[in-house]
Amino acid sequence: MIDVRDLTKHYAAAAGLRSLLPGRGREVTRAVEGVSFAIGAGEVLGLVGESGSGKSTTGRLLVGLETPTSGSMRIDGTDSAAARARDKKAFHRQVQMIFQDPYGALNPQHTVEDLVGRPLLYQGVRDRAAIAKSVRAVLAEVGLTPAESYLGKHPHQLSGGQRQRVCIARAIILEPRFLVADEPVSMLDVSIKWDIVRLLKRLARQRGIAMLYITHDLATVGAVCDRLAIMYRGRIVETGPVEQVMAAPADPYTRTLIAAIPSADPDAVRVRPPVLVQGLG
Repeated sequence: MIDVRDLTKHYAAAAGLRSLLPGRGREVTRAVEGVSFAIGAGEVLGLVGESGSGKSTTGRLLVGLETPTSGSMRIDGTDSAAARARDKKAFHRQVQMIFQDPYGALNPQHTVEDLVGRPLLYQGVRDRAAIAKSVRAVLAEVGLTPAESYLGKHPHQLSGGQRQRVCIARAIILEPRFLVADEPVSMLDVSIKWDIVRLLKRLARQRGIAMLYITHDLATVGAVCDRLAIMYRGRIVETGPVEQVMAAPADPYTRTLIAAIPSADPDAVRVRPPVLVQGLG
């Protein structure tokens, strides 16, 4: 359903003294370089890499928050850039994003009912009764029950996990086809993480959503992802089913990430693998 081909994003650095030297131009940061992957309906692809590897930039490109230097994304065969230029509201009915920080993603002046129902208002829905019904239904779906007890609350009255559930409800109320979840559990307590991970997996399955799950934490990918794409320096260096990548990683960088997963066994012996990915140094 989602087909990404050769997605690239370059940023021109600010001109400095070095750019004035003979033969030197402005430096270019290659944040994303030739990324390609596909995600089917109801499938979750995990995009994994260290901070600065280009994961979040990839997600922002796919939802239209950044403009790619080159490359394309197609949804059911339709080019997303053309669809967004033709009808931005229609594009965002299909594509939504869950942000990393549930504290910064919600306007503190609005109630939960306003926050979750506002996307419908932006899409032109004016039937207040229909909006209220949809808000209650989606709050129940993400585990905020009874919904009536949350409608009038403001973000500061919610826990971190409840805020992230509100963010998820706001993202799915338009029934999108594609969802980007950018580090959705990295700011939550360990006891809450697994509930949110299981919720995302269930939503993808039940709603048939193609999901890109962005994370640097390989410990959670087995519970939510069907396949993994390992990202290093803006490139995808390895892809495959979760079990295959975790059990027999082919790339040295993937082995480095797996070796960094904390072990509950105090007697476990760690072997430090090489860090450098061949061909990208």
